[in-house]
Amino acid sequence: MALLAPLLSKLFRLIRLEIPTRNWLFLTLPIGVLVHVSVGTITPFTAAFLEINTHFVLKAIVLGSFFLGIRGIKISR
Repeated sequence: MALLAPLLSKLFRLIRLEIPTRNWLFLTLPIGVLVHVSVGTITPFTAAFLEINTHFVLKAIVLGSFFLGIRGIKISR
């Protein structure tokens, strides 16, 4: 993700979203869980995240990295 972050930032500037390179690193885990669920590939990490009554530390880490990732996103005009 560290290698793709500059390219992704440039691509998202075309649709007027300023996403810093650092934010892509925080968004790696939430994007990974979202993609695995949408494709239907349930990995052990995704299964642990989707279990409702267990793995609260994992959920806190993923949600925390999601909020840290979206914190610096700006809409340019």
